[in-house]
Amino acid sequence: MDLSYQEKSILGSLLTMVIVYGYYFANALRHAGDPEFANGGLGRLILAVVAIVVIQIVYQIVLALESQPEPKDERDVLIECKAYRNGYFALATGAFLVIGGVIMAVLARDAAPTRIIATPFLIVNLVLLFMVLAELVKLLTQLFYYRRGLR
Repeated sequence: MDLSYQEKSILGSLLTMVIVYGYYFANALRHAGDPEFANGGLGRLILAVVAIVVIQIVYQIVLALESQPEPKDERDVLIECKAYRNGYFALATGAFLVIGGVIMAVLARDAAPTRIIATPFLIVNLVLLFMVLAELVKLLTQLFYYRRGLR
């Protein structure tokens, strides 16, 4: 499969995010009921962000040295616009789901004094999860349009 420079760049970003954030969220789900960033949760979050930044810098440098970066043309800009649209839609949907979930948890807690878990740790991780999912949607959309072609 012959990939363009943009496709290689997108694929590297996509794989990096899936691996690093997949590992982070797998660990975060084990501590979803914690009231705050306990058990090294904040350290894992910082480590995940730093790992992504370092991996991306190294990957993009290696990619630029191996192949000649292609200048952006009108097609690249259109693909990027469509991808951002889909990513922002996913982010907005996630934001509304998190806000709705927090409101429902508060209303359920007030109606019946059972323990509904809507901790700051869980809320922050849900917001981060939807931000990551939005970026993944953007990258997948870009990859789709580069492979399929713009119509």
